[in-house]
Amino acid sequence: MLLVSYLFPPIGGGGVTRAVKMARYLAESGWEVHVLTVESAYYATKDESLLKELPTNVTIHRAKEWNPLTGMRAARSQKSAGAQTQPEKNEKQPASQPGLKQRIKKKAVASLKSLKNTLMIPDDMIGWLPDAVKVGEQVIRQHHIPIMFSTSGPYTCHLVARNLKRKTGIKWIADFRDPWTQNMHRTGIAWREAWEERMERSVMREADAVTTVTNGFADNFQNKFGQEISRIEVIHNGFDPNDYTNIEQLADDGKFTCIYTGILYRERNPRLLLEAVAQLIEEQKVDRMLLNLQFAGVFDYPGYTDNIDCVRRFHLEDIVEIMGNLPHKKALAAMKAADTLLLIGDTAPGSGVYIPGKLYEYMAINHPILALSVEGESTKIIRQFGLGEVVDPKDIDQIKAAFLKIYQEWKVQQAEREHSSAKQEHASNSDNKNNIIQRAFDGDLAIYNRQIQARQLGELMEQLM
Repeated sequence: MLLVSYLFPPIGGGGVTRAVKMARYLAESGWEVHVLTVESAYYATKDESLLKELPTNVTIHRAKEWNPLTGMRAARSQKSAGAQTQPEKNEKQPASQPGLKQRIKKKAVASLKSLKNTLMIPDDMIGWLPDAVKVGEQVIRQHHIPIMFSTSGPYTCHLVARNLKRKTGIKWIADFRDPWTQNMHRTGIAWREAWEERMERSVMREADAVTTVTNGFADNFQNKFGQEISRIEVIHNGFDPNDYTNIEQLADDGKFTCIYTGILYRERNPRLLLEAVAQLIEEQKVDRMLLNLQFAGVFDYPGYTDNIDCVRRFHLEDIVEIMGNLPHKKALAAMKAADTLLLIGDTAPGSGVYIPGKLYEYMAINHPILALSVEGESTKIIRQFGLGEVVDPKDIDQIKAAFLKIYQEWKVQQAEREHSSAKQEHASNSDNKNNIIQRAFDGDLAIYNRQIQARQLGELMEQLM
């Protein structure tokens, strides 16, 4: 089979995991897996360690990308790297006026953004399409590949697959980790959105099957495209039990540690949470000396400083730890060492149908979750499995109350832990972990097991062939 995914190691981040796990477990079950992806180049997150997960019968084919924005993205990322580091306590930044060079650069960036919205359709990666189609056709014909699985975003992956389908007649499954024209993050440019809708409709019509990750996405696709979809299946996102068997044990510093892993941006940001914590400290309901708020991933997107500015405004430099991008195993170790897992969801209209991929990893870690999330599929899962507290991401009083509740429960547990032996605690944690892993193989969490999901995809491909 051919797996078409622009996001693939050494690129890291949450969007990569689905493709990597599908490739790994399909190969281990006997499929000859070929991956069509982009050549190694700049990307905001990298994780070389993910390549080590792949067995030898996964062959990676890399196609070149032409992208006039790549240099700009890299420069902006390097420039903003300082915002990804831990600020010094009581650090004061003097205000400065931008020089002529900075003003010119700012105008150039604005012009490139305008160019992107006009020419880079459906996304910044469209420059990958010509060589990806050329390489993909060669791979399909040389290896006599009968079926293909393309996963988005970026949506360019589906345009590559559509061209390969037209050229070779290969069977094709189009996988949507997020909606396309029904996505809550849209340009608002009417002509562009109409053009993308025609693209998406052709993908839905020409694919032999469509897969997606939530029931809400599937319902919306069917409502919009109806009979144009030949077949649609839900294969959830999830977690890999193998990732949780030998997690590094980090030292306990005795603080109430909350961690968020992933990318933050305008509609998904921690600023109200930071304000809530600052108020609780001022009201002397929590002890700032016992607090540690960790953020692993992208704290401020390249070119922005809104979140780090918020940290400084509320004088939380000694509490907030900005860890930057971590390899997957390191991120899991940090999550395991934390006391509470922060799930900061989108606040844009329609975000309730989204399930952040990190929710499944949090589920496997099995620490309490504090979810700042609008009502929807994520909140249903959290409540169904009793994973933690759910609050309105725009209600500071709810955030304060939930944070205080989890903090107080942690303090009680700390006191109890002092009266229990380390041996008993280790046995309890081990039993808890094994319970989660067992449930992921033959219990209520099996639909979220990456190995079982790969088996689902394999069965679908066999049926289509």
